Amino acid sequence: MALYRFNLRSTLTTQAVLERLRSLARERPGFGQSLKEGFGWRSDGTPPFIGKIEGNEFRLYRDIHYRNSFLPRIKGHVDSAIDGTKIEVSMNLHPFVIGFMILWLGLVGIAAIAALTAGSAVEALIPAGMFVFGVALVLGGFYPEAFKARRILEERIGGA
Repeated sequence: MALYRFNLRSTLTTQAVLERLRSLARERPGFGQSLKEGFGWRSDGTPPFIGKIEGNEFRLYRDIHYRNSFLPRIKGHVDSAIDGTKIEVSMNLHPFVIGFMILWLGLVGIAAIAALTAGSAVEALIPAGMFVFGVALVLGGFYPEAFKARRILEERIGGA
C-alpha cells in the first residue's frame, strides 16, 4: 500500500546512483547518539536520510529534528536503463501507524454511522469531525515530507 509512488531517471550509471544514495544515508544511530543529537549536537554534514542500501534496493526515511509519526518510509529499486538508470520509489507509512489509523478511523467512522442511523445528526458531528481530522492529520503529515524527500532525491541523484 504505497501512498506515493514515482520514478526517477538519471543519466548516471547504476553504480554511480547507488554511491550517491549511500552518501545520502547513514545507519540508524544508537540510543546514546540519538540522545546527543536530540539536544542539538549534530554536525552540519549529516546525511539527510537514515537507512540502508543493499544491492540495488534501498530503504530510507528522512533524518528530521522533530517528531512526525507520519514520516514516509521510502523503498526503492535501482535498475539500469538504455539511457542511464531508472529508480523506482514508493513511500508509505510505518506499519504501526497504518494499523493505528485504520483502528481510529474505523471506530470513529462506525460511531458516526451509528449516530446517523439512530437519527441524531448532531451527535454524529463529533465522530465525523474526528474522522475528518484523522484523515487531514495523515495527509498533512505525510505528503509535505514525501515531497521534500522526493526533491532531495531528485537534486542529489540527478533525476531528470
